[in-house]
Amino acid sequence: MNLLPSRGGILTAVGVRCFAFVGLLLVGTNVAHAQAISGGDDRYKTPQRFALELRFGPYKPNVDSEFSGTDARQPYADFFGSSRRLMSQLEFDYQPIQHIGSLGIGIGIGYFNETGHDLKADGSALPSADTSTLRLIPVSGSIVYRFDLPWERLHIPLVPYAKVGLDYVIWTVRDGNGEIPTGPSGAKGQGGTFGWHGVVGLSLVLNFLDPGAARQFDTEMGVNRTHVFAEFGHYDISGLGAKQKLHVGDDTWMAGMLFEF
Repeated sequence: MNLLPSRGGILTAVGVRCFAFVGLLLVGTNVAHAQAISGGDDRYKTPQRFALELRFGPYKPNVDSEFSGTDARQPYADFFGSSRRLMSQLEFDYQPIQHIGSLGIGIGIGYFNETGHDLKADGSALPSADTSTLRLIPVSGSIVYRFDLPWERLHIPLVPYAKVGLDYVIWTVRDGNGEIPTGPSGAKGQGGTFGWHGVVGLSLVLNFLDPGAARQFDTEMGVNRTHVFAEFGHYDISGLGAKQKLHVGDDTWMAGMLFEF
């Protein structure tokens, strides 16, 4: 009876042990990676340089501010009423300065559309079946500062911020036929108005709700932080001192989501 193991048996035993070792190594690596993601290991934090912001809010262009203190009709209120409509805006920020708060430069674009009934031609100030539409496309440039040091150092998820910048709003008026009307003086119902804005707001960093998922989102997609926010803005879109410009600014609040990556 041969008590010595065969060559094939020895190779089989060595192979099993090698596979077991590799398996344990892979399991250990996955566990360490998962712990790093669920914890606060900055080795898995991607660089942060940009931000993408989507916001919505009620808006009412202050067209009638040009006619305050007079007995003339208020053109915006006469045609569109006094209610506010939805303004949607998208902003992209470049954040070159970090770790003293986040200081960046942003560019934004928005969209607003309002439809109302024209007045009857008999001077009765009653609405007719014909409609007119006012469309605004605001384009903006901003300097943005976010005081995110409490989050970075103490993980307090509240980030106050402020913005200031310049705006140019492209506006278009169309009648019920979809055409741009022309006034008695030859002026057309389209143009653009320069202005400026100042905004203050507060955002909530959502990473604290699920740090592991937030870390994985960063590792796989490059998104460092996700915020929800609310802000109040003063938009003075009246021509920057130029005369005979359509006033389309407003004082209003907005809310939305911000992704920093």
